[in-house]
Amino acid sequence: MFDRLMDCRSCLLTLLLLAVLVGLGGGFLQGSEYFVETVVAHRQLQADFERQSVRLREQEQQQLALQLGAEVDRQALEKMRRTVVVLDRKLSAYQEELDLYRNLVKSDQLEKGLQISNFLIRSTEVPGVYRYRFALRKTEGLARATKVSFTVEFEGQLAGDVASYSLAQLDPNVEVMPVNSRFKYFQLLEGALHLPDGFEPESIRATIWPSKKKTRSSELVMSWALARGQVNKSGGE
Repeated sequence: MFDRLMDCRSCLLTLLLLAVLVGLGGGFLQGSEYFVETVVAHRQLQADFERQSVRLREQEQQQLALQLGAEVDRQALEKMRRTVVVLDRKLSAYQEELDLYRNLVKSDQLEKGLQISNFLIRSTEVPGVYRYRFALRKTEGLARATKVSFTVEFEGQLAGDVASYSLAQLDPNVEVMPVNSRFKYFQLLEGALHLPDGFEPESIRATIWPSKKKTRSSELVMSWALARGQVNKSGGE
């Protein structure tokens, strides 16, 4: 009987061991299946991530291309705008030159003798610095050159007081007043005015005469605003 009990225990142990092995085997199989599913899911996520990354890079490149294209368009538009501004300035300058020479060849409305005319003042990019130009001309004695002398004065206000400066004081390239010159038909003079700080010019007074006969002088008086082209001319200069 003791032997039978031992055999039964052996059978039970064997069955229990088999059950444990079967359980472990089943758990291993289930764990393996879960692991495989996890690996597959991870690979799918990795593939999705790579696809989305590629798409994102493509979109970023497209956006960059659009931005670069917009910047190129902006630069091209700005370059075109600057070109138009330069051409407009050149056109205005050419028109001004044309008007000047048209006026210079018209002498029927001028008084006889020497004249200072076509006085122009134009701004520059430097505050207080202006470009000027005017013409010396004559309406008689055109067969020979004439020696002349002239002065130019700029009158205005400085710190609430009346102030006057000569062309020689405002243009570093003009040494003294009067200026002596010689021409046959007409002569154009131009330069740069450097106004003192606080000086507000109001009028221009220019006088010309034959170098040997100052009593035969001719005078031009005009406003600074008119020379700047800020008011309409009411008549010929």
